Amino acid sequence: MDKKQNVTLVDHALLIKSPISEVFDFLANHENYALWYPKVISIEAANQLPHGTVGKIYKEAIGLPTGRIQSINITVVESRAPELFVTEGDFAPLHPRMEVWLSEKSASETLLNWSFYSRSQSMIGRLLIRMFLKKTLERDSATGLARMKAMVENQASSQSVGH
Repeated sequence: MDKKQNVTLVDHALLIKSPISEVFDFLANHENYALWYPKVISIEAANQLPHGTVGKIYKEAIGLPTGRIQSINITVVESRAPELFVTEGDFAPLHPRMEVWLSEKSASETLLNWSFYSRSQSMIGRLLIRMFLKKTLERDSATGLARMKAMVENQASSQSVGH
């Protein structure tokens, strides 16, 4: 049986007024995800690999729409500094995949393309995810990305003030 293509749930692009290396470093330390993404309660490293390294595993606690808290293992599956950072989670039925592509617009501006997918192979699971999770994920992603942009830009401006 052929493997089905990932279901795109969220696809955002935004310009961040910060150098590409600073944006990548912030995102590749996936523990920062709890600082900006809604409903993420905590994230901690589950192994000793450096942040941004393929094979790095994080233990994430996230609040579900049902009110339940779910623990998910998140693994870095691809990472190429400073342009690509990809994680996958072990949470069924969603089977999440997050891809972050970065490109340098100038020395102080970075274009971020952020996509969130479901890797579910179940036809019913894919339908339910589209029906019940897509809108929530789109809303949470827009809120989270705005928070992350502000954090990274504030970090960049405070560093440039000190120099």
